[in-house]
Amino acid sequence: MVDEGDDVVGRLATITLQRGDTLPDIARHFSLGINALSAANPGVDVWVPRAGERIVLPLSFILPETRREGIVINLAAMRLFYFKKDGGQQAVATFPVGVGREERPTPMGQMYITRKKYRPTWYVPASIAADHRKRGDPLPSQVPPGPLNPLGEYALYLSKSGYLVHGTNKPASIGLRATNGCIRLYPENINRLFDATPVKTAVEIVSQPYLVGRHGGRVYLEAIPLTNHQAPPS
Repeated sequence: MVDEGDDVVGRLATITLQRGDTLPDIARHFSLGINALSAANPGVDVWVPRAGERIVLPLSFILPETRREGIVINLAAMRLFYFKKDGGQQAVATFPVGVGREERPTPMGQMYITRKKYRPTWYVPASIAADHRKRGDPLPSQVPPGPLNPLGEYALYLSKSGYLVHGTNKPASIGLRATNGCIRLYPENINRLFDATPVKTAVEIVSQPYLVGRHGGRVYLEAIPLTNHQAPPS
């Protein structure tokens, strides 16, 4: 729940790593992107961290400066926020996301969910097919539901044609600029969002690398590294 006038949700935590832990596994378990977990723990090896090492879990989030309704995605933070009224209070759920690569950025602006699909087929866009052909990795015209489908098991189609909020068959990419412009979530998170989100839900996509929030009488500031930024269209 978010109290009126509050801009911060969650709280920081720490854990002690066990032998065999990796940062991508920890990130997924705690619904974090690998970008945020790595930034909070500089110097910690992503794939072979030391057993017994204590790491910070950055589970406190400043809400974007937008309307608090429906889905809001902050590309700079690589984080999705879902706002929903619960009686007289406002609930917020938040999930890490993968976003568009520099050459295929995720579009910003106000949109809405036009339809939902369980076990979607991926119809490969011509531009993506052409890129793969140039790399000697031709794609079929469509990819049916299953483990090879990059959309995962659930898809929310946006009013911006060709763009979706969907799952993934590559969960280690969450928290990275790794998509062709769509918004990608962990499989378990898109499942929750899919069930909770009706068609026509408003979606706003922003890029806010500098955030200010108030909570408990304190002011919090967040500056997201430049490597995460996506500039607004000129």
